[in-house]
Amino acid sequence: MSKFLKHYQVHTYATTANVLDNLPKKKKIKERTKNYAELLAVTNKTASNKRTEIQKLTARDLSMFVNNINTINNSYNDKDSIFNHAFNLKLTEDYHNFYDNEIYMNFENNKDIVIDNENEIKNFYNEKKNNSNVCDKTKNNFNKKKLTKSKEINNLNINALHKTANNKYKIENYVENLMVHIQIYLNCGLLNKANNLLKKYRKKYIQNCDKNIELYNMFLEAYASRRKITKVLELYNMIKEDSLTPTPQTYVYIFDVLGKESASNHIELLKKLNNEMDNYNISFNDIINKSYFKNDQQENVLKAINILMPNFKPSFINIDTTYNCNFLNQIPMSNNYESPVKELLTNKELKNLLKKQFQNELAIEVQIPSIKINEKNINTDIKEKIMEIENQWKKVAFIAFEKNLKCLKEKECQQRNLMVLYPFLEVLDKEHYINAILREIRHLAIGSDTYSTSLKLLYVTVGKYIYRKYEIETKKKTGVLDKIINIYLQYLKWYLYPENKAYLNNMNNRTVWQYFKYKEIKYDESLNTICLQWPIDVIINIGQDIKHSIPAFYTLFRNKGNYLSEQIKPHPFLSKLYKKSCIETLTFDVHLLPSYCPPLPWTSIHSGGYLITKTNFIRSPNIDYQFQNIKSKQLFPVFDSLNQVSSIPWKINTAILDIVIKIFQDGGSVELNVPQSVSVLSPPCSLNKNATIEEKQKVAIAIAQYRQKKNDTYSLWCDTLYKLSIANHFRNEIFWLPYNLDFRGRVYPIPPYLNHLSSDLGRSLLLFAKGKPLGPNGINWLKLHVINLTNFKKGSSLKERLEYANQNIDNIIDSAANPLTGKMWWKQSEEPWQTLAGCIEIANALKSPDIEKYITSFPVHQDGSCNGLQHYAALGKDQIGAESVNLYPFDVPKDIYSEVVSIIENRRQIDAKNNVKVAQLLEGFIKRKIIKQTVMTTVYGVTKYGAKHQIARQLRDTPNFPQEYIWPASIYLTECTFHSLRKMFKSAREIQDWFTECARIISSICCENVEWITPLGLPIVQPYLKQKLNTYVKKNEKSDTIKQRNAFAPNFIHSLDSTHMMLTSLHCNSKNITFVSVHDCFWTHPCSVDTMNKICREQFVALHSNPILEDLSKFFIKRYLPIYKELKYKNDDVKKIHKCLTNIPSKGTFDIHNVLSSTYFFN
Repeated sequence: MSKFLKHYQVHTYATTANVLDNLPKKKKIKERTKNYAELLAVTNKTASNKRTEIQKLTARDLSMFVNNINTINNSYNDKDSIFNHAFNLKLTEDYHNFYDNEIYMNFENNKDIVIDNENEIKNFYNEKKNNSNVCDKTKNNFNKKKLTKSKEINNLNINALHKTANNKYKIENYVENLMVHIQIYLNCGLLNKANNLLKKYRKKYIQNCDKNIELYNMFLEAYASRRKITKVLELYNMIKEDSLTPTPQTYVYIFDVLGKESASNHIELLKKLNNEMDNYNISFNDIINKSYFKNDQQENVLKAINILMPNFKPSFINIDTTYNCNFLNQIPMSNNYESPVKELLTNKELKNLLKKQFQNELAIEVQIPSIKINEKNINTDIKEKIMEIENQWKKVAFIAFEKNLKCLKEKECQQRNLMVLYPFLEVLDKEHYINAILREIRHLAIGSDTYSTSLKLLYVTVGKYIYRKYEIETKKKTGVLDKIINIYLQYLKWYLYPENKAYLNNMNNRTVWQYFKYKEIKYDESLNTICLQWPIDVIINIGQDIKHSIPAFYTLFRNKGNYLSEQIKPHPFLSKLYKKSCIETLTFDVHLLPSYCPPLPWTSIHSGGYLITKTNFIRSPNIDYQFQNIKSKQLFPVFDSLNQVSSIPWKINTAILDIVIKIFQDGGSVELNVPQSVSVLSPPCSLNKNATIEEKQKVAIAIAQYRQKKNDTYSLWCDTLYKLSIANHFRNEIFWLPYNLDFRGRVYPIPPYLNHLSSDLGRSLLLFAKGKPLGPNGINWLKLHVINLTNFKKGSSLKERLEYANQNIDNIIDSAANPLTGKMWWKQSEEPWQTLAGCIEIANALKSPDIEKYITSFPVHQDGSCNGLQHYAALGKDQIGAESVNLYPFDVPKDIYSEVVSIIENRRQIDAKNNVKVAQLLEGFIKRKIIKQTVMTTVYGVTKYGAKHQIARQLRDTPNFPQEYIWPASIYLTECTFHSLRKMFKSAREIQDWFTECARIISSICCENVEWITPLGLPIVQPYLKQKLNTYVKKNEKSDTIKQRNAFAPNFIHSLDSTHMMLTSLHCNSKNITFVSVHDCFWTHPCSVDTMNKICREQFVALHSNPILEDLSKFFIKRYLPIYKELKYKNDDVKKIHKCLTNIPSKGTFDIHNVLSSTYFFN
C-alpha cells in the first residue's frame, strides 16, 4: 500500500470483505531518503528531462568549474537546439497524464484534514512559564550588545506577543472543533464518547477558554431532553466546582428537566437554585428573555418556576426603536408607511409564494428551464440510458457508502483519538449522503469537456451540502422551522397591509419582525443559532470520505502555476452520453437565485436574508470576531438599510428579455454585446515539421491567445445563458433580492446572476415591480436618463440635454418600435441595452392620453460625479477639488475626465514640439475614454503599474493606433495623468498619504490588521493576512503589511460612500420613496427623483459635517497605542507613533453646505 495513502482506512466499492485486513503485517522500516532534481540533458540534437540525485558540493569539486569554464559558457550557445526540442515536446504534451502520488505530494501539502492540535497546545503549556521571562532575558542579553539594541528588543517583544496570541488562537480553534464534535456526538446518542471528551477537556484546558459554560450547557441540554435529572445535577455541580459562571441558558435546562418531572417533589432544590441565581444576578425574567427554547422547553421552565412563584408572569423586553448614532436618534419612519407590493399581490398569493420559496430552500437546489436551443429529434434511448445509469449509481453508491462507513468506524474505534469523523456520517439519514453523491455526479458529468473540478473544491462542496442538510433537519427536529413560518406569516400581513396594524406605526421591518418574534416565541436570541458552524477541516474531511463512493470518475493532475492540483473528471463515455442527451434544465443552489417572497429582515448578524438558508452578514469568511464586543444596537442603522433595499420587489422587463433571447439563440452579436458561442472561434493554423524558431514562437503565442480567448468567450456565454434563463424563469413573476455586505460595508445583492449590479445587459432586464405615476416632471427625467446613458452630452447642462432628447424623439420612438430593424440609434449609446429599455418606456408613456398619470415601473439613475474624489474633497474641504467634482454649484457640470485630458493634451503638445516621439504619435488619440478608468481608480489607490495596463487596454481597442507603441504610450499617459491629478487634488493626495502611513505603522510595527468604525457604527477590519497555501485551520496569521497599507485609503473611502448610501436609503424609506443603489449610483421612480436628490445632498452634508478624520485618529490612538506600550517601545518611539496617528492633514476653506445647491453633484 502506498505510503502516501491519504486516508487511514481502506475504501472499497466491493461488497466482499476487505482481504487487505487479513494480510500479515510487516514491520515498518524507515527508508533512507535521497533528494532528486529534474535536469534538462542536452545533446547535439535533442534535449530531454532526467531525474538525478542531488549531491553535496565539496571544496575539491571547485577545480571542475575552474578547469572547464569554457564548456560551461559554450552551453549557452546551444539554446536554439534546446528551445526546438522543448517546444516540440510542449506541442505534443498530454495534459491528461496521470502523475505519481509522490510527485503530487511534493507539490501540494494535502495532509489528513482531521487535525489534532494537542501536541502544539501541550508545547505551549510547557513553555508558558518561560514566556513570562522573555522580556527580562532579552534585556540581559542586549546589555552586552550596544549595536541595534532597541530594534532587536522590539522585534523580540513583537515575536513573543505574536506567539502568545497564536497559541491562544490554537486553543480557541481546538475548543471550537471540540464543541462541534460534542454536539454531533450528543445528537447521535454517543454520550460515553462525549463524556470522555469532556473529561479530557476538564483535565487539560478548562482554565484557558471563555467558552467553557457553553460546553456544559450542551451536555445539560442533552441529559435534560432524556429526563436524566441526576446527571443534570452532577453537571451543575461540576460547573460550580470549575468556578464557572452559569448563564440564564444553564438554568433553562435545569428547570426544563425539573418541569418534566413532578416539580413539587423538588421544592427544596428549586429554592436552593433560586438562591444561587441571586448570587449570579440572574432572575426568572432573565431566563425567559435572555435564553432560547426548543419544542416544549419554555412550557416546562414556566411550570417549574410557578411551583416557587405561582403568580409569576414574565415581563418581556420592549422593542427598542432608537439608534445609538450621531446621525439618527430615532427610526426615520412615516406614519403612513405604504407597502412595496400594495395592489400587486393578495395575502393568498403571498402565502403561495412563501410556500414555493420554502420548498426550494428545503431542497437546497432548484432546476429551471434553459433557453439554449437543443438539437431536434433527440434520441429518447439516450435519456432512458442515463436514467438507468443513475439508478445503478444509486445502488452502487449506497453499498459503497455503507462499506466505507463501516470500515471508517472500525478503524476510528481502535484509535485513542476522541475527535473522530464517523458520527458526522451517521447524524443524518443515509439518503442525504447518497443524494449528495448523486448530486455531484450529475454536476460533474454535465460539465465542460475542458474543465475538471479540483478535488478540494469537490470536498468543500459536498461537505457544505451535508452541513446545510444537517442544519435544516435540526431546525425541523427542534421546531424552529415551524416558528419561523408562524412569525413570517404575521410579518407578511404587516408587509402587505401596514395600515391595518396602527399599533405598529413608527416601526420598520426589523422592529416589526422582532415584535412578532417576541409574541410567538418570547425570547431574544436568534432563530439561526441552533447549529454550531462546522470547521472547514471537518467539512473537507466529510467530502473527502464521501468522494470514495463516487463511481465512473477518475482523477488527474494539472499544473497550477508552481504546484500540481489533483482534479476529478467523469469517464469520457459518460460525458458524451450527457452531452448527447441535451439536458434542458439548469440547476442552481437556491442562494444563487432571487427569492419568491420578501427576505427575512436582518435583526442580528446571524439572522436575515433567506428564510432557512443561512446567509452571511459579511461576505468575507472568518471575520465575525469583529462583532464580538459590538452591541446589536450599534448595528441597527446598517440592518435597517439592508432591510430597506431588500424589501423592494422586482419584475422582469419582458420586452428587452425577448429581444436579447432572440439574439442569443441566433448566435449572439459582438456589436450588441451579446456573447457568442466558442464555436465561432477558429483555432490557430497547424505547424509544419520544418518550421523555424520564429514560426514556432508565433504559433505558441497564437495557441495561448486562442485558449485564453476560448476560456473568456465560454465564461461570458455561460454567464449570459444563466442570466437569461433565470430571467425567463421569473418572467411575469414578482421577486426579491436579499442583500448582505462586503467587509468594507458596501451593500451587495446575494444572487449573483440576476441583479442590478451586473452589466448593462443585466440591468436592462430589471424593473421595479411597483409602478407609480410619472407626475409633472417624470417624463423629463426619463428623457434625461436616456441621454445620460448615451453619454453624448456629458458636459452639457440639464436644459441642453433635455433639448437634445426632444430633438431626437423620432430616433427614440424608432428605437422602441423597430429595435433590430430600424435606425438603431440606441446601439450607439455607451449603455445600449439600458438605453433601448428607456426608449421603449418613453414611447409607451407618450402613447398615454395623460402622461402625468402614466404608471411606470422604470428606474431612473442619478450617478455621483467621480464619487471617490467627491469624498476626498469633502474630507479636506478642498475648494479646487470640490469645484472639479461638482460639489460646488455651476450652471454646467464640471467633467474631471475632460479637464485631465485637457491638461495632458497641453503637455503632449509641448513634448511633441520638443521631438518626443511618443507625444507625436499620440496626436488625436488622447480621448476621455482612454484615461477615464485611471482617473476614477487613482482615488482608490491604483498603482502606476495597474494604470499602465488600464490605459494600454484602451489603446489596444482604439482604431488606427500603432500596436507596437501601445506600451510606451501607456507609460507616457500614466505619468501625465498622475502628474495632472497631483496638481488638481493636492488635499486628496495628502489625506491618502496620511492613510497609507497610518496603515504602515499599524500593520508593520504592531502586526495588527487596520480597523475602524464607520460613522454609522459598522466595525471594519481589513482581512489581509499572510496565509499559507492549503491552510484550513483557523490561526492568528500575520498581517500582510503591503496589502494593509495599499488598501486602507480606497477601503476607507468605500466605507464612506456606503455610509452615504445607507443614510439616503433610510431617509428615502421615511418618505415612502422606492430606493436602491449601485454603490454611488442611486435608483428611484421618475416621480421621486427630485425628492431623492434633495435627500442625497442633505445626507452628504450631514456626513461630512462631522469630524471624520479626527474621529478616525482618536480611534487609532485608543485602539493601537496601548499595544505599542505593551511592546515596551521607548517613550520617544511612542511619541513619534502618536504624532503620526494624529498628524491629520490641514484642511481648506470649502463650505460643505454648497453641495445642497449643486445640481450636478449627483445627476
